[in-house]
Amino acid sequence: MRLHRFIGPYDLSKKEVVVSDSSVIAQWRTVLRLRSADTVILCDGEGNEAEATLLTIEPKEAVLAVTVRTFTTRLPKKAVTLYLSLLRRENFELSVQKATEIGVTEIVPVISSRTVKTGYNRTRLEKIILEASEQSGRTTLPILAEAITLPEALERRSGAVPVMFDLSGSTLPKQFTTAESIDLFVGPEGGFTDEEVALAKEHGCVIGTLGELVLRAETAAIVATFLACKE
Repeated sequence: MRLHRFIGPYDLSKKEVVVSDSSVIAQWRTVLRLRSADTVILCDGEGNEAEATLLTIEPKEAVLAVTVRTFTTRLPKKAVTLYLSLLRRENFELSVQKATEIGVTEIVPVISSRTVKTGYNRTRLEKIILEASEQSGRTTLPILAEAITLPEALERRSGAVPVMFDLSGSTLPKQFTTAESIDLFVGPEGGFTDEEVALAKEHGCVIGTLGELVLRAETAAIVATFLACKE
């Protein structure tokens, strides 16, 4: 039976863990209907996880006994940073969710010339990332950076193989599958401008493509992340 997984600031070095997060307890009691003697998996967000059995569960507090401890990340060997231009809310949230499930290391919202929507709900995104991490079996959370402009993003990156996706690009470089770290740049609904592509080239970016068909921005983000993360 698949155990429910929860990531939080849990001290898994102790024999017992006390959970007082009201939203978590409400989910356990009313949605999952967990009771004493039921088992869940707790993760501390840093690679440590443990099977824990409920001893007591009350409206404001639950106490669990830690039974089995392990350490794992279940992440790709590559460090992949997704520099994703802000999209319409539902599309951006979908991209963030799927990139998290695939195993991205960091997500950086980017404001580019053709960005339609420049605002986003960080609290909601953090919740989406948490739930996607729990669902996919991650024991660490990807970093969600603050939104920056494309020039700032190009200046920010260092060390990784940088790939910007644009229809003017060629096939993916060989380093895309062999590099230890990759920076992915995916544009907004209208794509990057010629000036932005030229600027990316000046910063050493390879201009790549995902094929001759025109993909939606959120589709491109998901496909590019998967290709970069896979072994």
